[in-house]
Amino acid sequence: MWNGTKWRTNGPIVCKYLSLNITAKYYICLYDIIFGMFSGLRLVAIGLLYSAFSALTYSVTGSTCICTTVQCPVVGVNTLVMGDGGSTVKYTYIEHNGHAVVSSVKGIVSPKSLDKGTEPTKCTQDYSRMLEDDGSSNCDAGHIMANRLGGYGNEPINIFPQKFAINRGAYAQFEGKIYDCIKSGANQATLNWQFSYESTNHTMPNKVVYGADFDKGDCTHIEDSFAN
Repeated sequence: MWNGTKWRTNGPIVCKYLSLNITAKYYICLYDIIFGMFSGLRLVAIGLLYSAFSALTYSVTGSTCICTTVQCPVVGVNTLVMGDGGSTVKYTYIEHNGHAVVSSVKGIVSPKSLDKGTEPTKCTQDYSRMLEDDGSSNCDAGHIMANRLGGYGNEPINIFPQKFAINRGAYAQFEGKIYDCIKSGANQATLNWQFSYESTNHTMPNKVVYGADFDKGDCTHIEDSFAN
């Protein structure tokens, strides 16, 4: 007996629609065959549609994982809770050249959030380079809120295209200052970012102003600006 298409071995079987007598004791239900064929075709069609969508996504972004594995930002306010629940950050996005780009960000960070971030992924690296428009295709997937402050690198909402020399140099040093100020005894830090663009046709910011205020500890307010 082959259960895949419901072969029968125990006498005449009345199928739902039509039966074909194979031998005196073996029957096969044509309904089962036809239904199985259409089910298989349906699965093939779904597979073809998925492949077409993946190809379209790749042709536009260069990656099949952008905006599929995690949510990409939308125009308006986007909120992330990061740092193992120790930080809440609100990101305001606007539209430039058909893409949502970050305009301003405000977040509250507690000591619990420190060292609870994550590194960028290939998907967020691809996402940042999709927005890079300086012709270089070598930007970093820059954290808006730093990894060491609890920022997640796998969230496109927390990522922007950042010149690697700035990301790994002056910007990283400023993030280290914030980290040290929180460590000095602050219960929380309020962080603010303002992003500027050359024009509304550009999707890579050319300047970031970054400030932090602390409720206690050795620091009160620090701020710096970074060309990009």
